[in-house]
Formats: sequence, C-alpha cells, structure tokens
Amino acid sequence: MTRSRNIRKILKPSKEELTSMIQSGLTPYQIAEKLGYSKGGFSNIYKYCRDYGIEFDFSRNHELKAIPFTQIQKDVMYGSILGDGYLRSTSGVSWSLVFAHGEKQLEYLRWKYDIFEQFVTTKKFGVMVRDFHGNAPVHSFATISHPEITAFYHLTHPNGKKLVTEEWLDLLSPLSLAVWYMDDGSLNKRYGTIVLSTNAYSLPELSLMIDFFEKKYSLHAKLEKRRNDQYALRINASESKAFRSIITDYVPTCMSYKLG
Repeated sequence: MTRSRNIRKILKPSKEELTSMIQSGLTPYQIAEKLGYSKGGFSNIYKYCRDYGIEFDFSRNHELKAIPFTQIQKDVMYGSILGDGYLRSTSGVSWSLVFAHGEKQLEYLRWKYDIFEQFVTTKKFGVMVRDFHGNAPVHSFATISHPEITAFYHLTHPNGKKLVTEEWLDLLSPLSLAVWYMDDGSLNKRYGTIVLSTNAYSLPELSLMIDFFEKKYSLHAKLEKRRNDQYALRINASESKAFRSIITDYVPTCMSYKLG
C-alpha cells in the first residue's frame, strides 16, 4: 500500500490536476516537490504544460502582470513614448517602460514614478552621468515587463523600429498630450509659440501629427526646419493659448513653468 502510494506520487499529473495546482499559486519547483520529483524535476512541469496546452506564466512578478493598467497609466505611456520615454526588453518577447530625466526634472520623474509605482520593483532611481551637458546626472526608473506594454510595443514598433501611426495618435488623450509636451515641448515666451522637438521623426510621421492636431483640436501645427533635414512642430502664438488650455489640468506643479 505504501509502495503504491510512493509510485503514484511521481506519476505525470493529469491536465486537471496540473491546472488546479497552477491555479492554487504553486510554482514549478513546488509542484515538482509535491509530486515527489528529484532535484531538477521542475523542468518536467514546463513540458507538461506545453503537452497539455496549458497557458502559464511562472516568471517573476507574474501576479503583477495580471493586473491591467489604469487609463491614466495608459495615457502617460502613450505620450511618454512620443517624448523621452522608451521601451526596453531583455528577452525580445516582453517589454518594460523606461523613464529618464535630468536633475532639473527630478520632481517630474517622481510624478511619473507615483503613477507607475505598483509596477516598479526597484524603488531607487538609477543614476547615470553622461559626457555632455556638464556631466549632469540622468535619473531613471523602469517598470516590470507587462502585457500592456508588450502590446503597445507591437503597435508602435511594427518592424522593430518606432513608427508614429494614425492608430497611435488616436489613442492620445489630453493627459498624453501634456506628457508629450512636458517631455519634448517648450514655450517661446518672446514670441508666444509652442514648439515640440520632433527631430527624430520622418516627414510622413510629422504629416500625421499635423493632421492629428487639426482634426482633433483644430490646431494648425507647422513644420519648423532644423539642422540635418530635421523638423520641429510649431504652434503659432494665435493658437498657443488654446493648446495650453487643453493640457493645463494635467500638468503637475513642478512643470507649470512650461505653461508660461
């Protein structure tokens, strides 16, 4: 009787048994131990999941990955990737958000951190000193990799390279627009114009941005040529106030200087 029970412990579990153990929160190591497997037997659990077609995520932070982003988090992500934020992957399969700002915008970085705090496991900002701008430090933090971010990566990087599309621009809310402006925009107080530094974008992408501003906000953005055949977007003084009225409620106090 005892021998029979010992033999049963190391048999391959049924699909229902394995699903039940996974849903109870057991890790592959714990499942293998429960089944009486020897050291290294956890690899069988992955194989069984594949054999049975069981979807699983035993990675670190898998519980956090099951929590959907709030609309605010999505809106900040949509605007940040147009600006100073970027997406990072260590596996090429899943992606995380990275935010980085200089010393003068440290409070702004903390504002972003507060929004994504539940998805940030490293609570201390990274600091990097670069060989320009007087060696001023750059502070940063990154979220965990998350399905919402991975889906956004595929939308915004269709061929592995960032590409502005109409579908992406349609996602932008006033909060997204505020983040984009706080990242890469400025107000020329002398002339009253708004300028978005869009130097990294192609003319077709800039054309989509211009159409977006006109169709959604009745704002007439213009191309402003820079060096090396690059362009910024300019909103003239006559419409500058209208632009600022769209984003004002979403700009934290630490960035209010950008409103004039």
